[in-house]
Amino acid sequence: MRKRLYGAILPVALWLFFGVVFAAAQDMKSLVKELFPTPSSTGNEEALTAKIEQSLPKSAVKEKDPMGSLYARWGKGEPRLAVLTALDEYGYIVSGINPDGYLRLDRAVQPPHPLFDSYLLGHPVMISTQKGLLQGIVSQPAMHLLTRERREELSKSFSLDLVFLDIGTRSEEEARAKGVEILDPVTFWPDLSELANDRWAGHALGLKTECAVLLSIAAELSRIKPSQEVALGWMAQTKFPARGSRSALGAMRAKKKLQPQKVLILDIVAADRGEKSPALGKGPVLVEGKEGASKLKDIIDAIAREKNIPVQSMVGAESILLTPFLGDSTEALILALPVKFPHTPVEVVDFKDVQALKDLVLSLIASGRAK
Repeated sequence: MRKRLYGAILPVALWLFFGVVFAAAQDMKSLVKELFPTPSSTGNEEALTAKIEQSLPKSAVKEKDPMGSLYARWGKGEPRLAVLTALDEYGYIVSGINPDGYLRLDRAVQPPHPLFDSYLLGHPVMISTQKGLLQGIVSQPAMHLLTRERREELSKSFSLDLVFLDIGTRSEEEARAKGVEILDPVTFWPDLSELANDRWAGHALGLKTECAVLLSIAAELSRIKPSQEVALGWMAQTKFPARGSRSALGAMRAKKKLQPQKVLILDIVAADRGEKSPALGKGPVLVEGKEGASKLKDIIDAIAREKNIPVQSMVGAESILLTPFLGDSTEALILALPVKFPHTPVEVVDFKDVQALKDLVLSLIASGRAK
């Protein structure tokens, strides 16, 4: 009789367990799909901020700063733990409108690497105008129409001076009638590809995924009611370095706003670049500083072992998101999502890493150990 009972209970228990895990994974994917198409280039984060703010639970104390960053707090007083991520992706601005209706482009911020601009050629992009979103294609004049000097220049390097943005209009007046104005933000068209083995690819997918991870954690915090003061933050304008500093402007503002005792920065790190590189599917990457031991790192390592959450480690990586929180009594670490082909239109993430990142951060908060 007892064996029959166990035989009946076990399948139900397994179904419930894996059903909950599957539902959690699907919920995270739904969040990523919801946030991914929203443009959020530096200085143009308000649409993504609004979408995140609308989804925050009522139990959170919501705050903003003048730069557009969004914070959600639980508990009273200064947060003992802050978990922060960036809101802004790399993008461009409309710098001119030709008489024949073509748009010219300029950088909104310094790109992450010299080849970044060249990804624009032949790609669809999205222009955020006061009248809504417009789609366009980045191209260049036919080679036979260029002077010899221009052809030689193009063969050596890519330049925004040699390209134009075609939105289908045939005059400056028509382009402006569509809502286009100088300084309108321009970002890559949000083309999301679902690959095999639970991997997805898309422009700025690592950043949008981490925004979704924090939003999913916020929903959980309304249920578990953390025992310590905690703040979650989506930081705007992190691609701008502060004047005379190697720190991100948005991160410096977050430190001034929150004054946390312990900080966990969610960032991305390049994956699958060789034997010593972090790997996709092996869990988030705990980045150790060069200065040595860290109590916060020891706590995270212990929780990962206890909860059987996969985590990888690397030493010495720098981040302008982290530097504002170093050098005083605050203890800060980076917990990074491994990303293949980072800072390209086809960033690849593995949802096993995404779920492990969420589980690890949520377990840290729920434990109350980061005091």
